Amino acid sequence: MKPISAKEFIIAGAAGFLVGLRLLGPGFGFVYLAAAGVCMYFAFKDDLYRLFTVLPYVVYTEVFIHGAAGVSYVPYLFMEYFLMALFVIMLLRKGGEMKLHSRCAFPLFLYAIIETLDMIRTEDVTYARNMLTFTYLLLVCSLWASATIFNARVREQVIKHVLLAGVYIAGNILVAHFTHNITYSLVSSSEATNRMAPVQISAYLGVSCSMLFLYIMNDENKKQFTLNVIVFTIILGLMVLTFSRGGLYFLSSVIALYILFNFKQIGKMAVFLLFVPIGYMIYYYAMSATDGKIEARYVEKGNSGRTELVEAGFQLLADEPLVGVGTGNYGKEIVDRDLYGSESGAHNEFVRAAAEHGILGIFCYWGFYIIIGIEFIMRRKRERDFSLYILLLFCLIIVHNGLKIGLQPFILAIALATPTLVKSTRKKHAAFPIRNTLPAS
Repeated sequence: MKPISAKEFIIAGAAGFLVGLRLLGPGFGFVYLAAAGVCMYFAFKDDLYRLFTVLPYVVYTEVFIHGAAGVSYVPYLFMEYFLMALFVIMLLRKGGEMKLHSRCAFPLFLYAIIETLDMIRTEDVTYARNMLTFTYLLLVCSLWASATIFNARVREQVIKHVLLAGVYIAGNILVAHFTHNITYSLVSSSEATNRMAPVQISAYLGVSCSMLFLYIMNDENKKQFTLNVIVFTIILGLMVLTFSRGGLYFLSSVIALYILFNFKQIGKMAVFLLFVPIGYMIYYYAMSATDGKIEARYVEKGNSGRTELVEAGFQLLADEPLVGVGTGNYGKEIVDRDLYGSESGAHNEFVRAAAEHGILGIFCYWGFYIIIGIEFIMRRKRERDFSLYILLLFCLIIVHNGLKIGLQPFILAIALATPTLVKSTRKKHAAFPIRNTLPAS
């Protein structure tokens, strides 16, 4: 993979900064819709190279469009419906010749049927419909990716523009830090994210930092080590200042998994020493910028009620083990049964599947991830490691955010569509040459 140049990083960051200035006001929504339309055109043409050049930026702009952009005419779930239509179009383009290299979509298909049938018990149809939307999106995404193999050229393009999209959204966030004084408190800060939802943007930045970390640790990118570290440091600093701890958990988990996969390679482990001063610089700057509140926030006990919500979910499972409480009924049931003080989403799809659909939900929804994990482990080391990093990030977002943002199916599709090889004696699937295009193993 050709290293990303300083010019490309600067252009991506500058583009994000200009978007964050809101120069077009509500008119930016039309630009966003036009970019989505371009993606649709490439999907109809089955041009994956150009599609995955534009799509990462559309996905990464989702949180900005949700409220921070001042655009009211783009529906909140636009990204989910857009991605669903995109993957359906690409599935239809395959016609009757679709051959699957992964079987993970089968249990998810059963889960989608269960969720749909369970709508007869739904008390809030609108909310339950939103839950179904996320499930259907994950289904069509995994089905398309299970029948798709990125060639080396597309794979390089996807990784490159996912990295640049992270720089793009960081440029957007920098507007807040350059244009006004930010007041920090011991809660997640939308002021520090240019009015974007801090918990969601922390997930985006956490994925970006994790991908940049893997990119830095790739031996092929040594020549631009300093440049990559500078970019990583800026994004990490912005992520920390969101005061949402999720992104830091994501990065820490990916680093831990990287160490597990590479602990015998002393040279790579020595590189970690260079991250010590980076951590100190970010800590010193964050302490100064927040008057010490950053330390209090990150050592604060508790996880915004998530543990209590998990416990409530498993209590619902214990009460209704066979069929659960029904699609979309988690929030109301935890209040009616005095398991939680107010109505709330589960913030955890694994728990929601168990609570709302019982043993069948566990078997189908959890089975989806078990099959993916097994298939990923069976890949060759480089592809295996990359896929497991992505799967880890996907699952962490599910635990921290629920299944709520377009980034999730997007990154899962990337991991599923990057197998080592699909064997066939009749050459129904040609083996693509495995180059060192993936992030570090």
